[in-house]
This record gives sequence, C-alpha cells and structure tokens, in this order.
Amino acid sequence: MLPLRSCPASTEINHNPTSTMMNDNRTEIWVAVLHYQGRDNSATCLRSIQNLVYRPFNILITDNCSPDQSGKDLALSFPDCHYLQLSENLGFAGGANASVNYCIERGADWVWLLNNDTELEPDSLSLLLEAGRQDDRAGILGAAVYTPADNGYRRSGTGQFDFIRAKTFERGDIDESWKSISCQWLSGCNMLFRASAFQELKGFDEDFFLYFEDADLCWRMNQDQWKCLFVPQAKIRHIGTASTQGELAIWRSYYYTRNRLLFFLKVRHGLSAVPVWLSVSAHMLRHMLVLPFRGKNGQRQLRAELLGLSDYLSKRLGKAKCLDF
Repeated sequence: MLPLRSCPASTEINHNPTSTMMNDNRTEIWVAVLHYQGRDNSATCLRSIQNLVYRPFNILITDNCSPDQSGKDLALSFPDCHYLQLSENLGFAGGANASVNYCIERGADWVWLLNNDTELEPDSLSLLLEAGRQDDRAGILGAAVYTPADNGYRRSGTGQFDFIRAKTFERGDIDESWKSISCQWLSGCNMLFRASAFQELKGFDEDFFLYFEDADLCWRMNQDQWKCLFVPQAKIRHIGTASTQGELAIWRSYYYTRNRLLFFLKVRHGLSAVPVWLSVSAHMLRHMLVLPFRGKNGQRQLRAELLGLSDYLSKRLGKAKCLDF
C-alpha cells in the first residue's frame, strides 16, 4: 500500500506524527467510521485514525448491519472505540445520520464522518479543524481525496454541479497553498460536520439511501447560507466503491440511476428540468442499445438501471425492495 506522501502533485506537510496537536478550547471532536463489510479496510482506517496528531477525540465504529458479522470483530479489536450496531442496513444516508447523531447526542461539536475504505494523513484532522474554526459559516469540510489510478493516484478537486448534463464533477484547478476553497459539494467519503449545521439541516435525506445523498446535503447547506469547504492540504486515501463490489455492483447501477433523477429534479423545476430529462433519456437509450450485447453483467446492469428509473417515476424511494437478480 503506497503512503499518501508519495502521491503525485501533493504538498509535503512536515508535522511530526509522534507529536500531538492539543485541543486548547476543549471542543468535543468525534471521528465516526461507517462500516459495512470489509473488515480489513475498516481496521486500516481505524489504525490511521489512531495516528492522528490532533488530541483529544473520540472514535465511533458504526456497523451498518454487515452480513458477515465483521463489526463485532472490529469492536473487540479496537476496544477503546465506541461501537454502534444497527439492526438493519440503513444505507449510507441512514447509517451516516445514525452515526453523526450518536456523536452529537454525546456532546460532539464536530464530527468527521468517514467511509471505512479511507486512510488518513496524521495531520488531516488538524488542518480541517483549523479551516473550520477560521470560518463560522463552515458547515461541512472535506479533505483532498486520493484514489488509485493508472499512473498512481488521482486527487479530488472542488465539487461542482453540471445541470445541463445532470452530473456531478470535480474541478482540479486548485492551488494547494490555499487553506480552504468554497465549493458546491464534497465527497461523502469524508465530511467534517459542524454539529449545529448538521442539526439545522436535519442531516442526510434518507430517501436517497445510497449515492447522491452527499450532493443533496451540500446543496441544502449552501442554500441555507452555510459553506462547504474543500481543504486541499488535508489528505486522505480512498479505495472507492469498496462496499459495492462484486455482486453488489448492481446497487451502483440502480441507485445511481434513481438518485440522479431524484437529486437533479429536486433542485431543477419547469423549463430548467428539461436538460436533466434529456441527458438521462439519452443515457438510458444508449445503454438499451449497448448493454444487452455485453453478456450477463451488461444485461443485469440494464435491468437495474431500468428498475431505478421505474422506481423514481413511481416514487419508490429509500431502500430498494428487490435487487436480487
């Protein structure tokens, strides 16, 4: 596994990882890991959290009803962490709400919500909190995300919305010397929440269940005069789609199709919604012509996308009732 400091285009930050950055004003900080299968990924994430230079903070492991019982193993392996066992899989939106609210109920002022397939630089939390404390309207902050790519790693940028093509994308033209940059959305794989902002917006919309819930919450934050801040000097590594690999890849096809419509038609109405419908219709038509000839996996993907479209039109939201094909 390559360390983040070897990532291309990254800026060296020479904190001593054996030292600690203390919380002078006794602000309550929590770091919450949303776990769904992938015990090894979660363990790597938790070890990187334990190496953060900022002190003190609490750690929460939330098991989103993993079918392999791996959450209990993590609780035994990391006994100093708080542990929350959910009785059913609430998706990212529901699991995240349960996690953040658990922390806030115990006095958290800031909660850093992480996917279990992330690994943190030791100074990442310190840099995020520094940026958040310098702007009292910062509702969500996110670190730069490095994901595996053909040439090593790809760094995330500031999240933007394309309302013509009904897509989200990231702008890479940023200066790493900037401490923070306002943007339209941040990746849900790492979000540092100001507790008061999260409570005011009532967290994630659980109609999404999985995918686009981060875009929706960021949109509402910006509309409510809070800010979403990208902090390029803070760095994390992210595997990506670790919880929806293999047979669960069908989830991505279904939820992406349904929730793409759910989000963009939630914020675009009347004539401004026409480009959304045209873009999604062109996407579906192209896949209907191509995917049937790509074997069983292509046919399964098409069925999932058509089911996602059908469920959106029928307003069947939240957790899908049937994806067992």
